[in-house]
Amino acid sequence: MTLAMSPNSVTLTVRHPAKYSDALMPILQNALRGYDCILDPFAGTGKLRLVRPDAHLLEIEPEWAAISGATVGNALDMPWPDGYFDAVCTSPTYANRMADHHEARDASRRNTYRHALGRPLHPQNSGMLQWGSLYRRFHYYAWLEVLRVLRPGGRFVLNISDHIRAGKVVKVARFHKLLCLVMGFRLVEVHQVQTPRQRHGQNGEKRVAHEWVFVFEVPA
Repeated sequence: MTLAMSPNSVTLTVRHPAKYSDALMPILQNALRGYDCILDPFAGTGKLRLVRPDAHLLEIEPEWAAISGATVGNALDMPWPDGYFDAVCTSPTYANRMADHHEARDASRRNTYRHALGRPLHPQNSGMLQWGSLYRRFHYYAWLEVLRVLRPGGRFVLNISDHIRAGKVVKVARFHKLLCLVMGFRLVEVHQVQTPRQRHGQNGEKRVAHEWVFVFEVPA
């Protein structure tokens, strides 16, 4: 379902807490070279357009969509027909503490989707989901929808990261990779990229040092 709200009706003063890291941009650009009709279904503020100005963008929160002129809509129910896109490139939420969505009781800094937007998130925004069965279920349906809108032979470029919880690595990237393989995507490239990470929060200085870019193709 596409949400009916004009970009002109929202303010552009909100920020987004989780844009593509600059170190990823050349990898995304190379992975998308030769593909014409491209979609980011979790577009945020639209940073993908730095390397692909022609990309279609979908974003569920109108304030973030307004920054890039993205279509406002739900990645679980996209408004395009089957096989419409040559490539999908996206970075879903990482199931980490950015998904905290309580109202802060003090003025300490919180780099969460809820606090960056300044209001409660849409009920189907995955920015509300920390690691668990609801997160895994959401992305199963999200990648089914990606599979639907990609043409045979199309490419799926997925940026994802693990995170630390209670001193242990939560293997979010492994989940996404295995899920896509089970769903029938074919893995053609893997990139491990060191990126700047958040340094505040309950884990202190203990952070995973890199993100992943998985490049899949839909069998022809």
